[in-house]
Amino acid sequence: MTGFLVGFAVAVVVCGFIWLWQGRRRQAFWQYVTDALRAIASGNYQIHVYGVGGDADHPVVKSINDMTRVIQQHVGELSQERDVLQHILHSMTTGVVYIAGGGRVQMVNEAAERMFRKPAERWLDREHWGVFGHYHLSAAIDNALLFGTTWQSELKLRDDLTVEARLIVIQSVRRRTSGDSGYDALVLLTDVSEWRRLERMRSEFVANVSHELKTPIASIRGFAETLLDEDVDELTQHSFLQTIYDESLRMSNLVSDLLELSKLEGTDRDLHPGRVRLPDVIEGALHRLQNQASRREIELIADPCDDLTVWGDQDKLLQVVLNLVSNAIYYTPEGGQIRIRYDVLIDRVKVHVTDTGIGIPPEHIERVFERFYRVDRDRSRASGGTGLGLAIVKHIIGAHGGEVGVSSEPGRGSDFWFTLSRLEGSLQEVNS
Repeated sequence: MTGFLVGFAVAVVVCGFIWLWQGRRRQAFWQYVTDALRAIASGNYQIHVYGVGGDADHPVVKSINDMTRVIQQHVGELSQERDVLQHILHSMTTGVVYIAGGGRVQMVNEAAERMFRKPAERWLDREHWGVFGHYHLSAAIDNALLFGTTWQSELKLRDDLTVEARLIVIQSVRRRTSGDSGYDALVLLTDVSEWRRLERMRSEFVANVSHELKTPIASIRGFAETLLDEDVDELTQHSFLQTIYDESLRMSNLVSDLLELSKLEGTDRDLHPGRVRLPDVIEGALHRLQNQASRREIELIADPCDDLTVWGDQDKLLQVVLNLVSNAIYYTPEGGQIRIRYDVLIDRVKVHVTDTGIGIPPEHIERVFERFYRVDRDRSRASGGTGLGLAIVKHIIGAHGGEVGVSSEPGRGSDFWFTLSRLEGSLQEVNS
């Protein structure tokens, strides 16, 4: 009986130790699990929980590891999407500025930085009133943040920059869950400077065409009414009819130039490029204009370019040279000189048409290739010009993949130039 009691007591003590040991092990395991969950909650999704002994296959261990694996996968996908969106955002030509409910800028892309000429450091976490510097825009942002009011308007940020500003109201998830009635705002800024410039050019074009047609039409109508209503002598009648003919010819030239310009702007299908000997084009143009230049005692000179071959449409290039040389004749006083020379480059040739004419004031240089733009309107009309010659030159050379330009000094003459693709030729012979 004594032996049985001793054995029972030993068994109880052993069981107690085993129970205590297992309890501590479970406590350590759950403490380990708790620490792992806290690490996951703090953003460490790389953690992996390992079971020990009998807890190696514990369902909690497997669930935590499955959870961390899924979270890592979702975080990776979200990070990739974020990077793509960031790349798209900063590659956009539209300016984007995100403003939180407190009125501070939280995000700005590179397009907005360029528009306002401010780096991101001068945007982030700053009040929008101090960043934009535009009263109407900042006032609209305040209304959007407080009342959720959208807004759209056109703003002139600089003389050369006009933008269309649009406000989009956003209510974030954080604000919806917190019961906050405030809003965030997204400002979208689209550069419309080029559109406004084109609209202005279109309006000017319509006004110029109307003005150019109005003068000859009024002249033709006036002389025709005189011939119909009054008894005029034969000499006066002939003079009136000559004026009517000249004005109708002027309108015909204007319409022809408009049609030519329209075709050049609409498509290049009328262009038939090939190998063209530049001397043939130059000689053909000078031959046609020689009589006109001789009447004004203007000397036409062309530098030799025997082996100079370019890629282009011969008829169109002839029109370019004719327009430039005839334009030079109009604006060169009697006894002057017009010279055609060349700069030969590796794969291109630069053709210069220089004159000793009246020159062009600096403020007109940038606009001489615009349609109907004239430096001296009265002189141009007296010469019979339509104001479209240089615009046609620009479009023809552009269709050939070349460039046009001009340098000038008032009282000393002008140098109009254009470039073409060169196919072959002796650089030594041309530059000698």
